[in-house]
Amino acid sequence: MSSLIQYIQQILQWLVDFLLWIPHKTYALIMDGLAAVVEAIPVPGWASNIPNYLAGLDGGVAWFAGTLQLGTGITIVFGAYVLRFLIRRIPFIG
Repeated sequence: MSSLIQYIQQILQWLVDFLLWIPHKTYALIMDGLAAVVEAIPVPGWASNIPNYLAGLDGGVAWFAGTLQLGTGITIVFGAYVLRFLIRRIPFIG
């Protein structure tokens, strides 16, 4: 009788694991699809020319910009604004 109970417990544990695996796999597939869509968006022409704009700066200004990591900071701020814009488009959040 004890082996029958263990066998039923194993079957139920497998069922629970399977039912927990389904949402995890669905979420992973949705995130992979979303990443593919975001990666397919082309970079705007003005964004690819930013290093050319910074090359014309004076040496002192370029040094401060490099020391303060302004390029990275501008990228982070721009990305945050884009993310804020996208989140505000979600009906039950924004």
